[in-house]
Amino acid sequence: MKLFLFVALLLCFVSCSEKSATGKQLAGCDSLVINFNELGTNNIAKTVTTTENKAIKKLAGFVDSKTAEAYKCGYDGNLLFYKKGKLAGDVSFNYSGDGCRHFIQEINGELSSTAMSNEAANFLKSLAEGKDWY
Repeated sequence: MKLFLFVALLLCFVSCSEKSATGKQLAGCDSLVINFNELGTNNIAKTVTTTENKAIKKLAGFVDSKTAEAYKCGYDGNLLFYKKGKLAGDVSFNYSGDGCRHFIQEINGELSSTAMSNEAANFLKSLAEGKDWY
């Protein structure tokens, strides 16, 4: 009986800890570049970079959320995640449009869109405004 319970708990733990495709792609990233676009264009207005592990994990966690509709609202910028100097993920985002907040990226040759939380939108907005804290 104890063996059965142990095996059941082990299987539950393993199945609950599987990462999504986004989580797998962004796991282990060691640097991040955030580009903010000029309003209504694809011209980069501001760039923020970090190698701070806590910030990288926080933004990767924001991106790794529930699936969302692939809105066609334009983009406020993009997140470039790097592992050992190689691009691991290029994630475009829209945080400014009500009803359009989302992240979008290509995973295994297909576009994947995920929902953006209010916390993620506020975090990106604060960075765009020049705050280096949240």
